[in-house]
Amino acid sequence: MKRLIYCLMAIMGCVACDVDLEVNTKNVKLTELTIECINEITISNNTSANKPFTKHIYLCKGLVGGFTGDCYIVVMHNNFIVHNNHHLTIAGETIPFEFTFAPEWAYLDQPNNNFIVMVCNNEGDTLCKTTVVVTKHHENTTTEPSDVPYMEYTLSGTSCEWSFAKEDSDVIIVNSNEELQRYIVSEPDELFPSVDFTKYTMIIAHGYCLNGIAYKSIESLKRVSDIELELKILLSTDLTDVVEPWTFALLVDKWDQLYTVTLNVDFR
Repeated sequence: MKRLIYCLMAIMGCVACDVDLEVNTKNVKLTELTIECINEITISNNTSANKPFTKHIYLCKGLVGGFTGDCYIVVMHNNFIVHNNHHLTIAGETIPFEFTFAPEWAYLDQPNNNFIVMVCNNEGDTLCKTTVVVTKHHENTTTEPSDVPYMEYTLSGTSCEWSFAKEDSDVIIVNSNEELQRYIVSEPDELFPSVDFTKYTMIIAHGYCLNGIAYKSIESLKRVSDIELELKILLSTDLTDVVEPWTFALLVDKWDQLYTVTLNVDFR
């Protein structure tokens, strides 16, 4: 008799779960989703027909909820499933998930990869999906340095002046006139030269020279990796005891990603 009751309860429970899942799938939420390349391993097949490639290890994190029932997180790349065994039981409320996966395919060894992340039920139906663009791990993305075109931005011809809280050499990235205004001091009626930040990103490099400045110039702005730029500044001192500030502002084409800018100052 007890076995019969347990079986009935189990059947009723399954029916209730199916009903809830069917009703609530429209409310499935996949939020705060990130995929990050956390490590790279060079793979060599030791054959003349196959070149070595880099195996990437990815960390996928996010939140899922909005329905009741079991689900699986599935990750696809170029219509191939690269991960499909992360099981979750959802009870309406949003819960976090986290897992790693490491495809061993050579065609993933490229600067950027598009991954489709899906929430699927036990029948394989897709409840929701989204796309994440992942950049390769930064340690192995170095390329041949290449020049980055730029225009100089100047306050020459105005009564405006640069003003920075930090006195040491520093690089600031600016993407709006509101941000730019933080670093410029002007008279009440004086307007600083505005920038069309829909087209440009500004790089500001500034610092102080303890021995005066006889000559200063921008030597180069180069892209040295997929995520890093190098800015070289030349300062020729005049061997005095005058502490003199210096500032360079460069306008580059609007960035579609965030770069790290390394500043190299050559004192001569």
